[in-house]
Amino acid sequence: MSRIFSLRHAAPIACAMAVFSIGAANAQNAKPEDTYTKLDLTGTGSIKAAPDQLTASFRAQSRDNSAATAQQAVNKQVQKAAELAQKADGVTAAILHYSVSEIRGEKDKSAPSWAASQTMTFTAADGKTLLPLTGQLQANGLLLEGLEWSLSPEKQKTLQLEAEKAAVADLKKQAETLATSLGLHVVRFATVSVSGTPFPRPVFMSAMIARAEVAPAPAPPPSSTMETQTVRASANATVLLAP
Repeated sequence: MSRIFSLRHAAPIACAMAVFSIGAANAQNAKPEDTYTKLDLTGTGSIKAAPDQLTASFRAQSRDNSAATAQQAVNKQVQKAAELAQKADGVTAAILHYSVSEIRGEKDKSAPSWAASQTMTFTAADGKTLLPLTGQLQANGLLLEGLEWSLSPEKQKTLQLEAEKAAVADLKKQAETLATSLGLHVVRFATVSVSGTPFPRPVFMSAMIARAEVAPAPAPPPSSTMETQTVRASANATVLLAP
């Protein structure tokens, strides 16, 4: 006796089994993170500290009808400044940009002249030796363009790390507080990025202002008050929360 089977109901059953199989596979492949609540946060941190270095910025300049004469005058000023700096304990000198330019008279009615100049910086851990040296350099005709307290690179690096740690601590505090208010708990931090705030560059007074403020010798050296410096950092994170 032969038997004949109908396939009309076989296809739907096969499709249902296939769908169930795919769904089960997807459930097995699903990651726990997909069920978590994600929270994006930003934290900040700051550290205050006293500066540990003082920097004086100077310009030596001269103007003459002869380019050679103008340059010789500047060279003498710079050499004398370097010699004075060597005698000052704890002072580091840096001789920097040198420039020479031709200055023509108005509408070429007068003969052109030449201007030469060079910048220098003098740095020390305090003002005990640098401020008296600054007064000497002013008396010798150099233009004081800036007098600025700041943090040394080594101290900046140390304080920056402390500020970043404070920013991360702020992240953790926010995450725990907000998770509790949502009736959840912190599973872990999925991503964390930390960045620091660039230190501001010293803003030096212009040469014209400096010239007006240079007192004739003999005169007391300039004064400078040490002000507290603030190092800041920020941190961004994605936090995973669960019941």
